[in-house]
Amino acid sequence: METRPASRGISYRVEQAGYAFVLPPVEVARLKRLPDFELKEEPALADEFLRHRAERWAENLADAGVEPGAVEVRIEAHQRKAELHRAGALLFAAEI
Repeated sequence: METRPASRGISYRVEQAGYAFVLPPVEVARLKRLPDFELKEEPALADEFLRHRAERWAENLADAGVEPGAVEVRIEAHQRKAELHRAGALLFAAEI
């Protein structure tokens, strides 16, 4: 698994089993508003969030027949879910 830390305003990315999970800056801001994450600072916040979920997400996507590649992670704060998208289509949603 590869992690590319980034500075403020740049997307965070973790790779696992051919999937590249990308967390854009606007989604990091949404994540930071959730109670369990509000006291954490970047880049640790985004890095920890992605690293702890990437393996499970990759397994779930592979089981669903989703080809490896880039996957955008969006945070649905009201439902406390991470939504995995590709080309605007929802691939998978998981509780945070």
